[in-house]
Amino acid sequence: MRKSGFAVDGTIKMVLAVLGGVFSSSVSEFFLGPRWLVITAMVLLFLSAATQISYAVGKGEKHYLKFPMIFDALIVLAIVIGLVLVAAANPAGAWILFGLVALGSLGIAVLFTTGENGPQFRE
Repeated sequence: MRKSGFAVDGTIKMVLAVLGGVFSSSVSEFFLGPRWLVITAMVLLFLSAATQISYAVGKGEKHYLKFPMIFDALIVLAIVIGLVLVAAANPAGAWILFGLVALGSLGIAVLFTTGENGPQFRE
């Protein structure tokens, strides 16, 4: 069950990353931020989603389930903060939202591809 949770969460993130990339000009305009920031965040989100799906297929251990859950909760919080700042016409919302998406995605990708979770070259 938890393997499917990793895979479903990764698939949803991958779809959101593709949609965010396709509509990056509208998203950057709405959040009052630079387009390159949106594209960078979406590319990193896509890569971390692919890493998460790969981890689900390979291992999918329960111990690491908390990290995607924490990441998802932080993204929801960042979206709320971003929307509040957009309502106040403050471009910091884009930097907070897409900065957290980029850094969190990078962290998830590093977590699932290094150390014990990385490829086992001995096998």
